[in-house]
Amino acid sequence: MSNPLQDPPQEPCSSSPESQERPLARLILEGFLRREELAQQFGLSPRTIDRWEALRKGPPRVCVGRTILYNIQSVRE
Repeated sequence: MSNPLQDPPQEPCSSSPESQERPLARLILEGFLRREELAQQFGLSPRTIDRWEALRKGPPRVCVGRTILYNIQSVRE
């Protein structure tokens, strides 16, 4: 086994991992809207969207961590 103290130092990366993840996140979430964006599209307040969630009304939602997303195609139907 190699000793980590004897290994030569690695060269730093030219780009940070955060800058690499952001474009990927945009691609993955491209077909979804956040609650605020959905409310703006419908001309409603975000609180109304919250009420819809409590009453199980409105378009289906997807939870990713604490973020609630709505599929754009489901919203259009």
